Amino acid sequence: MKVSELHDTQLDHWVARGKELELKQGDDGLWYYQPGHNLPLRRWNPSRYWSQGGPLIEQYHIDLNWDTEGNQLWSASIEPDILAQGKDVLEAAMRAYVMLMFGEEVH
Repeated sequence: MKVSELHDTQLDHWVARGKELELKQGDDGLWYYQPGHNLPLRRWNPSRYWSQGGPLIEQYHIDLNWDTEGNQLWSASIEPDILAQGKDVLEAAMRAYVMLMFGEEVH
């Protein structure tokens, strides 16, 4: 599947794979992770939660831009040649991260 087509739980799953984070899928279809020993499971949603996606933006120096070509989308880039788009900042940034880790398609 093309990374540009990933969204919501699919995108979050691939971000976790890039981080080598072990996830569990809940009965609700959402992803959860255990933040530490004996701590309860927490929702994994870096494409929506700044507390999870924001550190990746900083760590990988993801550059963010709004609507540079009139398409009403956010763009996220990682030098030298990663460029992704999304309906919001975190979606674009997490797509760029997944592209950096796995390329333009995931299987």
